[in-house]
Amino acid sequence: MDRSIAATSLTPTTMMQTLLSLTGRDREILGQLAEHEPLLSSELCLLFFTGARSTRLRLSHLEDIGLLERIYPARSRRGGGTEALWFLSAEGRRAVGAPQRRPPGLSIPDLEHRRAVARFFSRLVEQSLTRTEEGLWSWRGERTSERALGGAVRPGGFGRYLLPAGEIIFYLELDRGTEPGGRVGDKLRRYPPALANDGKREFANVLLVCGGAARLANLARQTPAGPPWFWGTVDAQRYRLLPRGEERSFDALPALPRDPGRSVELCVGKRWRQR
Repeated sequence: MDRSIAATSLTPTTMMQTLLSLTGRDREILGQLAEHEPLLSSELCLLFFTGARSTRLRLSHLEDIGLLERIYPARSRRGGGTEALWFLSAEGRRAVGAPQRRPPGLSIPDLEHRRAVARFFSRLVEQSLTRTEEGLWSWRGERTSERALGGAVRPGGFGRYLLPAGEIIFYLELDRGTEPGGRVGDKLRRYPPALANDGKREFANVLLVCGGAARLANLARQTPAGPPWFWGTVDAQRYRLLPRGEERSFDALPALPRDPGRSVELCVGKRWRQR
């Protein structure tokens, strides 16, 4: 990968002036990257903007003032272009209080896993934009989700998706087939004790997304009975209750009653379209 520019070091005075110049949207962009970096330009457009030009101009501004860095992945074929991946710079990490060294490191497997997780959540956001009574209320990253589970499990992410009459809460386990099945099974079995004292565990879902039916069948044999409820899928469209049960669509998964205080207009990807 080739980094477009080297991060510059800002003096405390300059940093303070830079932070005071940030808009509310700028701060949320930095916050989302602190949780989920790296994100593509198109994903940041989906979350915060309505057009590619406004996205490009604002991200370039945040890069110019030293808070963001862009990286272009190696091209997959001669002459083929690639979309920029955006990271917080060292100054950007300090601005939002993010760790300077985020474990695990962005090795190639870690990067590919994070990109797959971001694609899953981005599809939910994109789908919700055409549905007036639905939306992704929250998307939490690995570290935040792990802390919420007392450090017992490190999911790929946590989400709360609003439906007209309910709220689906879920932990994402995105399996790329790079770990032994037994290790993945051990991880899944840590969810029930981690959520044992959670008053909402009867409504909690663990979504196990696999790359193929054979891999999913192998992991299904190692999945504990719920709650929380474990749902396996290979296409993120139809989910089967594991270890062996009924099949449902995403919007038919167990859901909490809808909290009237949560407005769809404030959901991820919709909030800034209302401004």
